[in-house]
Amino acid sequence: MITRLNRYLGGDSHLRGLMAAHGLAGVLQGVALGLLVPFLRAFLSGERGAAGAWLVWIVVAACASSFIGATATVRSYRVGADDVCGGLIRAVGEKVQRLPLGWFDSAATGRVAAATSTSIHALSHLPSLVLPQIASMTGSAAAIAVVALWQEPRMGLAMIITLPGCAWALRRLRHAVVGEHRRHEESTRRLASRVLEFSRLQPVLRATGACRDGWGPLESDLEEDRRAAGRAMGAKGPAGIAFHTLVEAGMVLAVAVGASLLLGARVDPAVFVALSLMAVRFADPVGMLAFYVDPVHEAGVALESIGSILDAPVMSEPAPGEESVPEAPYNVVLDRVSFGYTPGREVIHDASLSFPAGGVTALVGPSGSGKSTIARLVARFWDVDAGSVSVGGVDVRSTRIDALMERVAMVFQDVYLFDTTIEENVRIGRPGASAQEIREAAGRAGLAEVVERLPRGWDTRVGEGGSALSGGERQRVAIARAFLKDAPVLLLDEATSALDGANEAAVTRAMEELSAGRTVVVIAHRLSTIRRADRIVVLVDGAVEATGSHAELYAAGGTYRRFWDDQEAIARWRLVGPPAKNEEAPEASGQA
Repeated sequence: MITRLNRYLGGDSHLRGLMAAHGLAGVLQGVALGLLVPFLRAFLSGERGAAGAWLVWIVVAACASSFIGATATVRSYRVGADDVCGGLIRAVGEKVQRLPLGWFDSAATGRVAAATSTSIHALSHLPSLVLPQIASMTGSAAAIAVVALWQEPRMGLAMIITLPGCAWALRRLRHAVVGEHRRHEESTRRLASRVLEFSRLQPVLRATGACRDGWGPLESDLEEDRRAAGRAMGAKGPAGIAFHTLVEAGMVLAVAVGASLLLGARVDPAVFVALSLMAVRFADPVGMLAFYVDPVHEAGVALESIGSILDAPVMSEPAPGEESVPEAPYNVVLDRVSFGYTPGREVIHDASLSFPAGGVTALVGPSGSGKSTIARLVARFWDVDAGSVSVGGVDVRSTRIDALMERVAMVFQDVYLFDTTIEENVRIGRPGASAQEIREAAGRAGLAEVVERLPRGWDTRVGEGGSALSGGERQRVAIARAFLKDAPVLLLDEATSALDGANEAAVTRAMEELSAGRTVVVIAHRLSTIRRADRIVVLVDGAVEATGSHAELYAAGGTYRRFWDDQEAIARWRLVGPPAKNEEAPEASGQA
């Protein structure tokens, strides 16, 4: 476990050294107890000088144990807080940024939330409490056993004779609890995902009254987590009872053997008293091992949970010196690309198409035809299963991800904003931008008028996920980011879909200006978007059905013509109120 933890932390966490220090402190505790034997012999025989000398050594050993233990404990807490907690959270954060978006399924949020809270909390106790106690108690018990065997082998043997049974009970305890801890960890991840979902769904749940008497899915996961926690606690019962029974039996047996020897005058009274005290002291740390071993198993399961993130495969990057950098003209080419989010279920089938530099290409087609997938493959959110995607003549797999991202700007339908000011959310597009550049980008995106309406203007916090803004306002922030980034390749997943007519027109004009000399890929659903495209690609079931201009595709018929006719029919429909008194209802044609 320590080796794996050190690997995740990217270096030596000094846990082995700290355990050695705590173990030495425990040994010195045992030595201090062992020195009671010569001290009592000298004291009971009236040798005050010798007794005083032995007492000095006892105090020295106890003080050395306390000093080493205290120093190691301070360091252990620092390791737990800085290295384990801080280091693992940083490691998870850095790894999440490098994982392909395919890793982020519906349970990913819960996995990350549980890993950075429950799992790291369990691991934080390892260096600060669990491992130090185990090392200290093991060292103390070992020293006491050695002293007991040396002073009176029969009492020492009676003290340790039940240890094999204790080891068996600990193994049984491990087999019993590890599986239950894993199931509890899984239920905790599901519960974390469900709680986050519950918070996001509040508008829907309140509008439908679905949570008036509690929300069934959340109640079910809460109950399952409660049962899983109960099973994890109950699993340690039988083996734990057996372990403590055997430990206590060893202590009783050692005292009984010592009493028998004392009655037969075969052992010195001083030795009997000292070893009886040591037998009690031996049972205490050994008995506590079961209490601290269980958190070790729990931490092991927590480390597996964190490992599921830190060991997840990332997208490959070229070795230093072997990478290629896309250069102008920034044409985008897909060559015989096939891709599926899950094995055996392709979304894109042997697709070959190009997006010429300096032009606007619209992707149209039915829902699920692969339009958004192609845009995300260009940005290398995933790697293709077959074929290649190139930007500026360079395969995206031969380019560093950060170099590719410098040349690609994206505005998708789902916009997430950070809980900070609007200015800081726009600045994400280019962190080094000046305030003037941010305001210019905001003006081009139609965001400036939104800022003017807000109570604190540019300093207004947008809430978690941008909850203080409307959907259209959030999308304008995302568009402003893209303007600020000023990248040569733009990926637009119906960027104007949440804007009203006036703002759509303004943003469309700005996009036409921004598109000059750039490669623009637009996922189109609106007629206005299609009309301004230089080329149109029609996708059906993940394959390219046709490519051409509007006139060419409309004349050819097929999916594009049906798509266009349906869009025009929808555009002609309008909602009307009930007819006025003494007025006939309008005919249904073209109205609703």
